[in-house]
Amino acid sequence: MRVKRWLLAGIALCLLTGMRDPFKPPEDLCRISELSQWRYQGMVGRGERIIGVIKDGQKKWRRVQQNDVLENGWTILQLTPDALTLGTGTNCEPPHWLWQRQGDTNEAMDSRTTVDAYTRRTGGKAAKSDADGG
Repeated sequence: MRVKRWLLAGIALCLLTGMRDPFKPPEDLCRISELSQWRYQGMVGRGERIIGVIKDGQKKWRRVQQNDVLENGWTILQLTPDALTLGTGTNCEPPHWLWQRQGDTNEAMDSRTTVDAYTRRTGGKAAKSDADGG
């Protein structure tokens, strides 16, 4: 009689807790697997308003600001020129994630900073040429 009660309690416990398919991976509520697919491309801004530029897993560009909450539940915690820190959630592991800026091979071409307000273009007038090449 005692064995029947334990068996009945075990079956009831399995039915109440819900069975999952042991061959499927557990559900990723925090979407941690997506973190490696996103890229932080950099930031733009002036003064207090700083906007980060990121590319999501579907290769779509997004503009984010500090304290923004993305649709997957992640929160932008900090934006710097070199990195973006986000929170994945309270019960997620890891609770914070850091994306470092991903540069391009031709980035040096556009990375010059302007010191004065008036900058002159380099080069001069183009030499006149004929349509014949002469």
